[in-house]
Amino acid sequence: MKTLIAIPAYNEAENIERVIHHLQETLPGYDYVIINDGSSDNTKEVCQANHFHMIDQAVNLGLAGTVQCGMRYALQHGYDAVIQFDGDGQHRPEYIPEMEQKIKEGADIVIGSRFVTKPKPRSLRMFGSDMIQFFTRITTGETE
Repeated sequence: MKTLIAIPAYNEAENIERVIHHLQETLPGYDYVIINDGSSDNTKEVCQANHFHMIDQAVNLGLAGTVQCGMRYALQHGYDAVIQFDGDGQHRPEYIPEMEQKIKEGADIVIGSRFVTKPKPRSLRMFGSDMIQFFTRITTGETE
């Protein structure tokens, strides 16, 4: 299976170098592309100086537009799967092979969560997350 790691990045100049080096050390040989979402800091220059694979959007399209750009890139370049990986360092590359395995087993979509092994804090934001999870389970019939 050919997998692309798509990395949306907006004003991630302080993080992107560390994130990509950690990704490359953890998963050597995996393909990735950074989608620079019209950053106003020097994210583009950091990527270029490090010879990172990057798509540079001239204007900020927001997360949805940037994710769509990564998906289109994957489709045009013959990838079988795309994994969205944040450019700020909050996602851990160690879990990517596990997610890939679920796709190989037939999953159409895999969503990782840091709340699998620890409870969510109670807040208005987490209430919204719980509602999304509830409706996702109802519409897909999946429980995990």
